[in-house]
Amino acid sequence: MLDSITPVEIAPGTFWVGKRDPKSIFHANPYLRLFESRHPQTRQRMQFNLLVDPGSSTDFAVVSSKTASIIGSLERVSALFLNHQDPDVSSSAPLLMARYSPKAAILASEDTFRLIIHMGLPRERFLSLDRFAQGITLPTGHQILPVPSPFCHFKGAVMLYDLETRVLFSGDFLGGLTPEGVQGIEADASDWAGIRAFHQMYMPTRIALARTVEAIRRLNPAPEIIAPQHGRILRGELMEEFLERLANLPVGLDLVEETQETTQEPLAAWNHVLARILSAARDLLGPEIDTRLSEEPSLADTLSFTDKGAVINARGRWTIEKILEILTVNEPASIANILKNEAVMATDQMQLPTPRIVLEEQPAQPAIPVS
Repeated sequence: MLDSITPVEIAPGTFWVGKRDPKSIFHANPYLRLFESRHPQTRQRMQFNLLVDPGSSTDFAVVSSKTASIIGSLERVSALFLNHQDPDVSSSAPLLMARYSPKAAILASEDTFRLIIHMGLPRERFLSLDRFAQGITLPTGHQILPVPSPFCHFKGAVMLYDLETRVLFSGDFLGGLTPEGVQGIEADASDWAGIRAFHQMYMPTRIALARTVEAIRRLNPAPEIIAPQHGRILRGELMEEFLERLANLPVGLDLVEETQETTQEPLAAWNHVLARILSAARDLLGPEIDTRLSEEPSLADTLSFTDKGAVINARGRWTIEKILEILTVNEPASIANILKNEAVMATDQMQLPTPRIVLEEQPAQPAIPVS
């Protein structure tokens, strides 16, 4: 079971040090890698501590506590690796560098650092991964290899491969949503729906995914573990299966032309998704959900009501997105996440594009006073 106290060793000297919010379906995965050796002449013990994608400032208390429990102090963090600049990956980095780990290096691409420098990170600590296409030899003698993954999902995204443990820290690539109640850090077959949904919502085009899959397959030796920023880690045959699926998955721009369904077949599939969502919603919220939907003016052109219930007549993906918005607004996360996950699972089952889903519900905003 993942908790707020115990790091999880996923490979020798490699620890998951993240946080799990039981009310969320979207989690960040910071990792700590300890490289250890002895000086060839003096036999003095050497250690290089790499913190991979340290995560959000909101997770800092948990991540810092787990990291310190392993290496003794955050002062002993030797370097931070940042796959890209999004806040859920990097917003704790300024605090780490300014207060706890001022001597740590920052490993990132030029494109990523061009943005994260605006958070106050020191340029003199930056080591551009663009200069090390053949790999970096650490003071301990170990080698790490930057593996560019452009547009997965950011132009400057870069993965990091640990050649000794054969762990590939893949950033957003192979990340996914995780249903509530799922235990453990290792993925199984049920994780595919959440991975599919995440990539269809955030990746720009299938070409970017296919090229990243090719880059992973060129690695020698081949990775044994892929450790993404979100969701759960992958190993073995399941990892290979998911790579093959991603190489052929339509995402982003590939789906633009699929937003206007006109034939009966996709509408029938979207109505299957609708039926699953409404069945779960009635169990959770009661029969008044039909009134909520029937009174929503924006659905008048795409949703009708018959003696058998609600029916989507057009724009299936958009209509499902709107229905999810209406049914989850102001509802507890425990209820909203069940309905969102039902949509993710149903669209995967019917091989439909994943609807856009709000991953983190925002609290209602107070009214602005008018003087």
